[in-house]
Amino acid sequence: MTDHFSDRLADSIRARRSVVCVGLDPSLDRLPADLRDKHAAQAREIGAAAAVAACFEEFAGGIIAAVCDAAAAVKPQAAFFEQYGADGWRALAAVVRCAHDHDLPVIVDVKRNDIAATASAYAAALFGGAAGLGAESAGLGADAATVNPYLGEDSLQPFVDRCAEGKGIFVLARTSNPGAALLQEKEVDGRPLFLHVCESIARLGAGQRGAHGYSDVGAVAGATAPTSLQAVRAALPDHFILIPGYGAQGGDAGALRGLASGDAAGFLVSASRSIIYAYEGGGGDYRSAAARAVAAMRDEIGVSW
Repeated sequence: MTDHFSDRLADSIRARRSVVCVGLDPSLDRLPADLRDKHAAQAREIGAAAAVAACFEEFAGGIIAAVCDAAAAVKPQAAFFEQYGADGWRALAAVVRCAHDHDLPVIVDVKRNDIAATASAYAAALFGGAAGLGAESAGLGADAATVNPYLGEDSLQPFVDRCAEGKGIFVLARTSNPGAALLQEKEVDGRPLFLHVCESIARLGAGQRGAHGYSDVGAVAGATAPTSLQAVRAALPDHFILIPGYGAQGGDAGALRGLASGDAAGFLVSASRSIIYAYEGGGGDYRSAAARAVAAMRDEIGVSW
C-alpha cells in the first residue's frame, strides 16, 4: 500500500484505465425481489433492522465484485446504512472491508463536519483511531470521505491531519443538486463562493501531495454545472475532483472535456442509480447488469492521459 491516498487512487485509475466511481446507495424498495425475500425470512429471528442491513451488505458486496475490474473506486453513501442504526453501521463497515478485499479505494460519502474535538471524533469514526480500553477503535476504515467546508478551515483541519496517515478528503465545492447555486454561486468579492472554497482546498492540501503529484485533499464538483466544474479544475489543477451528477442526475461526458490533469486524469466520475439498479431496465442478474453499465460508462467517458 502506498503512503498517500492520492497515490492509491491514481494507481487504481491507471491500472483499470477508468475514472468511474460507483456509488453504493442501497434502497430497500429497489433491490431485487429474491434478495429481499431471502433476508425478510430472517427478520423475525435477527430483527428487522439487522435483516435489512444484511440485505444491503449482500447487495453492495455483489455490486463490488461485479464492478471491481472496471471501476476505480466505490463511494458508499453512509445515510442509506445509518438509517438502520448500529446494524446499518456494521453493514457499512463490512462493505468497506469487501471493497478493500477487491483492491478498491473507498470514499465514504458523509459530508461531515463540526469544530475542534467534534470534527476529530467524526474523523475517528470514519478512519479509526478513537481511544479505547486497550486498543484504538478501527472505525470504518475508509480511505477518504466527503466533508463540508462551511464552518471554515479550522473545522477541516482534523480531517486534513489524517492525510499524513494515508487518508484523503473531498471538500464540497460546487455540488450537483438543483439548489446548489443559491449559496455556492453567490458572488463574494467579485467571485462565486465555491471558488473561495477552492482557495481553501488549495491551501489545506498544499502539504499533502503524493508521488503522482496530486494532493490528498480533493474537491467535489458536479457534472450538472459544466462551467463551474471547469472553473474548479482551473483553480485546482493538481487536485482530484470527485464529480457527482453523471447519469441519472443529467450530467454527461460533454461536461468532462478538457478536465483531465496529470498522469491519472485527476478526477473521478460518480454514478449510483444508473449502475446499481441497471438490472431494472432489462431484468436479469443485478451484478451482470452493473458490470455492463460500468464498462459502458468507462467507455463513454473515454479519458486518455
